[in-house]
Amino acid sequence: MKLQTLLSFTAVACLATSTFAQDHPDAVPMVPIEKPALAEESKDELGAPTPLFIGDKAPAVTVDHWVKGDAIDGFEDGQVYVMEFWATWCGPCVSSMPHLSGIQEEYGDKLKVIGVSSEKAPEIVTEFLAKTNKSDNKLNNDRMRYTVAVDPDRSTSRVFMEASNQGGIPTAFIINGDGQVAWIGHPMSMDKPLKEVIQGTWDLEAAATAFRVEAEQEIAMQEMGSVYQTARESGDWDAWISAIDIFTEKYGDNDQMADAKFKALLEGKKDKKAAYAWAKKMAKKLWDNAQALNTMAWGIVDDIPEDLRDLDFALQVATRASQLMDNENPMILDTLARCYWDMGKKYKAIAWQEKAVEFMGDDSMNTSIRDTLNEYKANVEN
Repeated sequence: MKLQTLLSFTAVACLATSTFAQDHPDAVPMVPIEKPALAEESKDELGAPTPLFIGDKAPAVTVDHWVKGDAIDGFEDGQVYVMEFWATWCGPCVSSMPHLSGIQEEYGDKLKVIGVSSEKAPEIVTEFLAKTNKSDNKLNNDRMRYTVAVDPDRSTSRVFMEASNQGGIPTAFIINGDGQVAWIGHPMSMDKPLKEVIQGTWDLEAAATAFRVEAEQEIAMQEMGSVYQTARESGDWDAWISAIDIFTEKYGDNDQMADAKFKALLEGKKDKKAAYAWAKKMAKKLWDNAQALNTMAWGIVDDIPEDLRDLDFALQVATRASQLMDNENPMILDTLARCYWDMGKKYKAIAWQEKAVEFMGDDSMNTSIRDTLNEYKANVEN
């Protein structure tokens, strides 16, 4: 069983379902931005916003609706700001609100946190503030103890979010005392950079360089999508694999690209030997990462056609993952049992599945583990 829901990488999401790709270990939940449908003439008139990078001067704020706190018409010298883009319908945004409030209270006058929503009408936000949040039974107004603004025409969102190629919310922009964008990312991950920006120790040049490299890599990822489509239509999987190798050589190891190469070798070229030779190299790099190994084993037994599976390899990887967790993680034990089951070693599979049930506790999310055990036993009895 997978330890968590895995998302295939954005730029090549249309290529194939990701088998082995892992979420980044520091990843935090985000949701895609809902973009309004614009008339063609509006798009032409607006054009593309000026690209925004870390180190650039922060764009002007053109918000007309300030529903909580004092309005600003610019970024004052010496004042640090956090511009956080959110929405009332965004679960991760709502979950981040107490954290943002805590940061505002921690730094006081040294920081001004501004939550900017692009709802269609200010009333949507004011009504949201008046509601009680079910997670803690507090009014949303009390959970958002910082400035709140509404940007219905998305003019501010456009020059911040779109200009910096940010496609998900919540996203925060730290503006330093010189009015420069110092950091961009999820608000739950900004504590360290924010502290350093306020203390004046933040390495803006290094952050700017890293952001540009990441932006360049994202564009390259997007371009890889068309390379894949060409390979898929022509059957030239060698060209796709070569493109992956070139990408990796330039940008370094990438879990999603490594997975894409495995899929190309196995399901594209049908070269099982080469595919699993590559998978073994991947496993070697992940040999001390139980979650990654578990996902790899589960991907083989659950996502790959039977004739293309290497069950011995899947078992080896699942066994290692389970050992790393002292054979006490129910989801990894479930994977291990599945490997034995698919190999025809049914009684061994049942023994490991019983162990998985033993360690799953009362978590209702893991009822499928017990259901699987019952299915195994029923199959043997019949």
